[in-house]
Amino acid sequence: MPAPPVPCTWAPWWTSEEVRDFLGHVERVVQTRFGDCKLDEVDGTVSVPNMECVLGLSNLAQICRASDPADWHLAIYSHIARLDDFTPEVLVERLGDYERLKPDLRIRVVGPHHLAHVDPVSDSLPLGLHACLSVDLDGAACPVDSGYFNDWGVDHAEVMSIALANTLMGEPLVAQETGGLSANLRVLAGDSLFVSGHLLDFARTVPDIGAQGAVVTVPTAQTVVVCPVDVSEQFVGDVASMLAFSYVRYLEGPNSVSPNALWWRPGHPLEAFACLDNQSVELVAPEPLRSRLRGG
Repeated sequence: MPAPPVPCTWAPWWTSEEVRDFLGHVERVVQTRFGDCKLDEVDGTVSVPNMECVLGLSNLAQICRASDPADWHLAIYSHIARLDDFTPEVLVERLGDYERLKPDLRIRVVGPHHLAHVDPVSDSLPLGLHACLSVDLDGAACPVDSGYFNDWGVDHAEVMSIALANTLMGEPLVAQETGGLSANLRVLAGDSLFVSGHLLDFARTVPDIGAQGAVVTVPTAQTVVVCPVDVSEQFVGDVASMLAFSYVRYLEGPNSVSPNALWWRPGHPLEAFACLDNQSVELVAPEPLRSRLRGG
């Protein structure tokens, strides 16, 4: 008896037939609007030679999964039409003038799959995450290619600092209702893809977090989950609930980033806490936090 087909990694909820149906919709829309294109069923991408770009389809697949198939064409068209903001002519004009561009610089926290087809300006974070220098192109998130950055002739750390300050000030987070979750958990959300940048600094957003910081996740680009660290027995249960909630939100999307959890402390770099992206939970918290949890 032949083994069942392995689901694609970028849309594991669909059968092979459903994936091909989705890709067929995408191909028809892209060809109608932009001409020739090339679909990659394994990687979940569409390449548009005339646009000199490769578009990942995982987020669009999440949007369509949550929609009636009758609405797919419009959803795909609305998503694909944003490519107009990424033509070489538009990017040269918008990204060529650093001084004019500075107010639009942002930080977007992304997973490795977001960086597969670009040469971005970014800082590596634990557990496969990256703080990616981006530009707000009228609501679209455009990673800054190293070629543009090199032409600016500016310091990397300075630019990342400016972009983070713009993100913290310009992309506010709002507390969401947590339903049956512990009152200690805070689910913070925003409207843009850049609110994920808050993962780098909660001092302004959650000023009452103590010196031991918090366990944090960014399951989607618009959602950050925070669990302040303490030494109570309830903390273990709170973290377990947080990891479960974050994993489900990551699977549902849209704009999934990572199910993994990090440890944030004021004035310290982010550290790994728990890894969930292999469909199991592996606690990788550093010893100081383990000791703290044991009451040491």
